[in-house]
Amino acid sequence: MPRRSLLTRGLNPEQVEAVRRTKGPVLVLAGAGSGKTRVITTRIAYLIEQGLAKPGEILALTFTNKAAAEMRERVAKIIGADLARDIVLSTFHSFCVRVLRAEIEHVGYRRNFTITAESDTRTLLRRTLEDLDGAGETFDAGTFLERIGQLKSAGIDPAGAADTPALPKGAAKSPEADKKKAATAEKYEKWLPEIYERYQSALRAANAVDFDDLLLLTLRLWREHPRVLGRYQKRFRYVMVDEYQDTNRVQYELLLALTGKHRNLCVVGDDDQSIYSWRGADIANIISFERDFPEAHVVKLEQNYRSSETILDAANHVIACNTVRRPKNLWSQLGKGRRVDWFITGDEEQEAAEAAKLLRYIRGQTGAAYRNFAVLYRANQQSRPYEIAFRQANIPYVVVGGQEFFERAEVKDLIAYLKIIANPRDEAAFLRIINVPRRGIGDVTLHRAHDICRTQSMGLGKALVSLLKGGDLPRNTQAGIRQFLGIVNTFRQKYRDCEGRLASVTVELVDHVRYRADLFRSSKSAAQFEARWGNVEALISAVAQYEEQNERPTLSGFLDDSALVTNEDRRDKEERRSEAVTLMTIHSAKGLEFPYVFIAGVEEGLLPHEKSTGKEAIEEERRLFYVALTRAKRHAVLFESMSRERYGKRRMTKTSRFVAEIPEALIRRRIRAARDMVADSTGESAPKPRKRKPTRKRR
Repeated sequence: MPRRSLLTRGLNPEQVEAVRRTKGPVLVLAGAGSGKTRVITTRIAYLIEQGLAKPGEILALTFTNKAAAEMRERVAKIIGADLARDIVLSTFHSFCVRVLRAEIEHVGYRRNFTITAESDTRTLLRRTLEDLDGAGETFDAGTFLERIGQLKSAGIDPAGAADTPALPKGAAKSPEADKKKAATAEKYEKWLPEIYERYQSALRAANAVDFDDLLLLTLRLWREHPRVLGRYQKRFRYVMVDEYQDTNRVQYELLLALTGKHRNLCVVGDDDQSIYSWRGADIANIISFERDFPEAHVVKLEQNYRSSETILDAANHVIACNTVRRPKNLWSQLGKGRRVDWFITGDEEQEAAEAAKLLRYIRGQTGAAYRNFAVLYRANQQSRPYEIAFRQANIPYVVVGGQEFFERAEVKDLIAYLKIIANPRDEAAFLRIINVPRRGIGDVTLHRAHDICRTQSMGLGKALVSLLKGGDLPRNTQAGIRQFLGIVNTFRQKYRDCEGRLASVTVELVDHVRYRADLFRSSKSAAQFEARWGNVEALISAVAQYEEQNERPTLSGFLDDSALVTNEDRRDKEERRSEAVTLMTIHSAKGLEFPYVFIAGVEEGLLPHEKSTGKEAIEEERRLFYVALTRAKRHAVLFESMSRERYGKRRMTKTSRFVAEIPEALIRRRIRAARDMVADSTGESAPKPRKRKPTRKRR
């Protein structure tokens, strides 16, 4: 019998049930804004309070470092920082890095492996294509990377690639385009197994893994070495997963393996918010949870603490049109609220201008801050007219999704130096900085070295040493190679002996390679140089911050942390930069909330997207619209343009089918100058607004 606990005070009955149900598998269906984070953190504290588990026996997994840090902070407030420190609370990928750093030698890698960034994997794949007798000129590396990522998310290795059909990409614009598209796809699929195999071999030779490999290699490790798995099963007696609807097949298999003995798995998620199938998420994991856990207990959290009744009623009616879902009905005690506004405008410029006008009106009436507003859209290119309109209206804004800090050239240069020092076989890092600054090592020399790597299975460093011994290289090339290898060897020893002083050694490295002077020479202006040098200083500060936050800081540990920072974590910092309206895609808005949400482009071809064909794809687009609606706390506004420029031509549009799924009593239509249609791309006057034929009469 559990002891009486004060931890559940303030929770609703369903939340209390989710916290106290500690034995066996539990599925918590947590609707949008239903307080799921509070449930997870309280459940962790409850397990410790009741003596059911020690902190170190609890594993809680989520998808972003931001979410993990927030949960740890909340748990620490309940049970204290000392106890919270021992809980393993991280992302799936961070947890797998922890496992592989200790165990990866069982599957043929060395512990000093590096995690490749997306740009580095692209470089590696391009080199793989170059070895295929001209295939690099006819194939796009990005297309192969996308398909390989899909296969890895599904747990499919190179041997199984030939038996896996390509994923549909949506219809083309004409029969001729369809045929051309099919022929191109067939060509890619024919080469896919060999490219996949060569790509994996190149990674293995570099003692490197990509993001998907972190999961796959952990699963392979546990399958091939039951004793290793047994240790982790014994240690983690309680496993919890947040955002379970976003798990892919490999993550699902990892959880099955880890909880195979004790079955104490609690997953929290919402199938109605499953919007990431394009990156491998499998909605079947949450829909069919009882398939592998028939004894599972299901708890529904349906009380919403975020939005008005009207917004929730509209969202409920829309999502009820999906057939693949677990029935839920969100409700709120926050009052009825305003009806959803639906603005119909002539074109996208007028749409953005009306949005700016409405935003200023709401601020004048309510005193709301700019940060209380968000403009959400399906595709990134939709931000352009809003940026122009907001500038003209002097409305500050921030576009989420610009160039990421770790993707800036100067940051990638220094990260590459650190990677090659930590792992001499990291070919992508090697190639990036062997001539940064310039050392006179040309492409001909690098191609010769690469041939040696391929034929003799050695790293680039050893291949260059082999060329030096041959004695037939130009004198300046020999000097450049010796200088570069000397830097790598010198600083490898310095980082080993630094006793945690990583930041100071990094400063010494930057000075030693004269990177500041090289950056100054390559910058187009003093302002650009200052900005780029500021990024270098920011990276050094990041190293120092890592040292402060870790008792035993290592170079590999810092590289792991920087590689595992997700777009969502960077986005959070971006949003806090200023007092501004947020412009972002609906996918990026998942997990956020704003008092006022403007949803742009509620039209067929945008929402749902034109590439989303078939029942499953349309249902995911409907979930995306549902996510957009449920980001709003006080007021949701829909914007539709009667014409929009697509692919260089102005086209008439049709209202999104999702708008017709909102009951008339919950929505208010507002037409703004729909007669003033702009001329189309041929120069002819556009037709007068036509009478549309939605599934029901327009309001």
